[in-house]
Amino acid sequence: MKKLVLSILLSIGFIGSSFAQMAIPGAAFVDGQARFNGRKVTVKNLQLDFSDDNSKVHGFVGPVGAPANINVGPGPVGSPTAPSTSPCNPPRGFKKIKVVFLERPEANVCFFMMDTMYDELKRQSGNHPVDAQITFRGDNRIGYNVSFYRLGR
Repeated sequence: MKKLVLSILLSIGFIGSSFAQMAIPGAAFVDGQARFNGRKVTVKNLQLDFSDDNSKVHGFVGPVGAPANINVGPGPVGSPTAPSTSPCNPPRGFKKIKVVFLERPEANVCFFMMDTMYDELKRQSGNHPVDAQITFRGDNRIGYNVSFYRLGR
């Protein structure tokens, strides 16, 4: 009897852990981000894009000796130059990565990964957008730390 109960409990545990690692569609994640706060999540149906490469330095480019326009500031609320209300600031040693959910391309979610992982992923993808599946943990207010990726669908 003890062996039967133990085997049933073990099988329920294995089934539960296998469901925890199943990849969920990107739309399900975007629609209910707060449900996944603090949990390890694997999401599929997305692309990793390197067009917002944050390793480049953006600065004033103009003729030598030309003064920089010091009157430039953020535009009115709602304009493309207005600052974001929830900036994505990765911690030191991490880089922000643009994740495009194929079912919800308008979704704006903050993802970041370690510098070395980002550089390796960028090298593997040839600096082009690539289909992927990612595993991460985080919070919808702060951002999500990508701990694993798998290229392809």
